[in-house]
Amino acid sequence: MAFDQAVMQKFMADHQSQYVGKYRYHSGYRTEENTFKVHYYMLDQNFRQIDIFVEIHCLDEITYTFSEDLHEQEKIYIVKDALTRVLARLGYKRVLHYSLYENFIKTVSDEMNVLAPIDFCDILSYMKYHHGINQQTMDDFYKIFLPCLKKQLKRKNYKNFIDSVNLLFESVLYQYEWDGTNSKYLDTEYQFHLYYIRKIIRIVWRHLDKFYKNVPEELFQAIRTLCLNSRFTFAIMTDFGSLVLSQYNVAKAIIDQFKDEFTLIDNDFMLENRKHSRSQGNLIFSYIYYIFYSDYEHYYEVLINVLRNIIHYMLTFANHDLDLALGNSIIQTEGYQILLDLFHRDYNTFVFTCFPIESFPDNMKPKVRDELVTAIQYFAARMENENYRLSSFEQVTNINRLLMDNFKEWYK
Repeated sequence: MAFDQAVMQKFMADHQSQYVGKYRYHSGYRTEENTFKVHYYMLDQNFRQIDIFVEIHCLDEITYTFSEDLHEQEKIYIVKDALTRVLARLGYKRVLHYSLYENFIKTVSDEMNVLAPIDFCDILSYMKYHHGINQQTMDDFYKIFLPCLKKQLKRKNYKNFIDSVNLLFESVLYQYEWDGTNSKYLDTEYQFHLYYIRKIIRIVWRHLDKFYKNVPEELFQAIRTLCLNSRFTFAIMTDFGSLVLSQYNVAKAIIDQFKDEFTLIDNDFMLENRKHSRSQGNLIFSYIYYIFYSDYEHYYEVLINVLRNIIHYMLTFANHDLDLALGNSIIQTEGYQILLDLFHRDYNTFVFTCFPIESFPDNMKPKVRDELVTAIQYFAARMENENYRLSSFEQVTNINRLLMDNFKEWYK
């Protein structure tokens, strides 16, 4: 029996508000014919998690019970957000009854009947609600999900396979920013899925021609999602790039599909949008496009912009390990010269905060010193302009510190 949509929609209409709550969605699942439970949470300024559990009943009207007392605006915000999520998924056909989640998780095998795509999201949300968002929960989930995907592939049910993947992306590719005392925390779930999504992409890659032939729109939907989540996708770029570029006809179709939808990062784009390059232009599509057409100049421009993003994340978020790993991977591939090229363009001393000069090869350090000297001369000259005096003084101070810390012998 489905929930009464009219009752939910009436509650939403009766409680319209511009208020944006502090709590964010964690997980939830249906418990009875007219009841579901949800878990919301927030991180305080010290990044400690504060949890709220809510039981929502949908009969003749919406009623709810909170595990902790909150002010009414926050309660309404949470209930409305939960109802929105339930309404968005009511139209999907389900195979697994909500009362069987626990039993299915305990007894599942690859001989089980294939579930509907939405069932996997329901199972994952149930597991997260009871066991938390952590690596063990994801490991346990993929012990169920991967064998079922392989069963779908064996039955040549390409649509069920790719629909399951697309719904998984919808569930896990999100980012919440939390403000701390001195920095931010970028809360993501997808970091726990990286290993397994790589495995799924490799499966698709081995059968790419069949997916393209049978379910091209669904395949394009998955690629579009990955293009729109650059931080995640660059973390799996080796596998994603191999998938997209492995077959010429498929790669050409992907390029043609998205060339009018996504903005390429090229020379004209950079000249017009230099100050906003981090928020405009699609890095993933540009990266793939320039590799496909063997355009190294613009490919290198994309990498410069990726490094700009990485530096921004490293300076903004306390948890930037994934970004640092990506930055080091780019440097390993392209060499340290790319950092010098970036500094030469921007004169941003934070390049050397994120990637210390001491990590550079010895034979490149004289080039680093020369770039710093040129930069300090530039900012010293700009201090004559009153509009730039304060910012230029700060840069002169930063550069002088870098020179003193790394090239003391040069001053002798």
